[in-house]
Amino acid sequence: MKIETILSDLMKIMSVSGFENEMCEQIERMMCSFCDTVEINRFNSVICHKKSKNPHAEKIMIEAHLDQIGLMVKEFDEKGHIKFISVGGIDKRILPGSEVLISGKENVYGVIGSKPPHLKEKADKDKMPDIDELLIDTGYTKVALEEKISIGDSIVLKSVFNRLVGDNYCGKALDNRAGMAAVIAAATEISDSPYEIYYVFTSEEELGLHGAYSAAKEIKPDYAIVVDVTHGKTIDTENEAGVFELGCGAVICRGPSLNCEVSQKLVDISERAKIKYDIEVASGHSGTNAWVIQKAWGSCKTGLVSIPLKYMHTSVEMINISDIKEVSRLLSEVLKGGLDNA
Repeated sequence: MKIETILSDLMKIMSVSGFENEMCEQIERMMCSFCDTVEINRFNSVICHKKSKNPHAEKIMIEAHLDQIGLMVKEFDEKGHIKFISVGGIDKRILPGSEVLISGKENVYGVIGSKPPHLKEKADKDKMPDIDELLIDTGYTKVALEEKISIGDSIVLKSVFNRLVGDNYCGKALDNRAGMAAVIAAATEISDSPYEIYYVFTSEEELGLHGAYSAAKEIKPDYAIVVDVTHGKTIDTENEAGVFELGCGAVICRGPSLNCEVSQKLVDISERAKIKYDIEVASGHSGTNAWVIQKAWGSCKTGLVSIPLKYMHTSVEMINISDIKEVSRLLSEVLKGGLDNA
């Protein structure tokens, strides 16, 4: 299955943290052909189990989070405008002028309006409004709107998944649709493994890594490889550390919160299999599910592999397909026994 096709299918689905049901069902459909069992657990994470022929095989967890940042309906004013709150770390700078889709009894289109600069006081022209000062306008009256949506419904920024020049693609929620696509593509390549494999797609990462912690406690893996995104180099970050060129390949993280042996083996595997890679360092919290998985039950050797992504937590996140392919190749090599052979 082509990664571009996998990614396109995933990008069609709204999956705001806490509202992941539709994405869970999609993953269940996509993974059932490659695994022995697929289960949606009580925390809305999807656990896909591929059994090993070896009854004493060690367990390996390959994880990517399936939720995305978004908004949520807070209340309606008397004219039918919607007040909202954020779900996850959305970049409030991009909100004024954005198009949105509200997931209610039906999907309702709206726009986040903003006061024209011509009508602002001079002192306020450059001021960034807070979220509680913004409103969504759908054109509906309050009465008509209340028939379609409810307080607490989820909202996503409207965005089109587009191909740009070369292998660059742009759209919302590539954090972490890109990581999910890498995991799914790797799963299609594995017919047999010396490991007991758990492909896990976790909920509520954007709210505090919740789904990964509960899934790891449930599975109790010996190893875990977390797949997420990291910061891609942009024109305004060219001189900063910790950002990576799109097209650099798999970004392997090293640091004291990750297992040194696993991190080094990921590097060794990449060099042996001629997989493009770069190195990221994290002195403490990596900002990913690796942080909670490695301590969820006390003895999981955890590694972190990331995909460079520009414009994180906006509606125009950008990735390069070649990086997803390199991460997928690395995962395949790991699952074929790479951690034992490196």
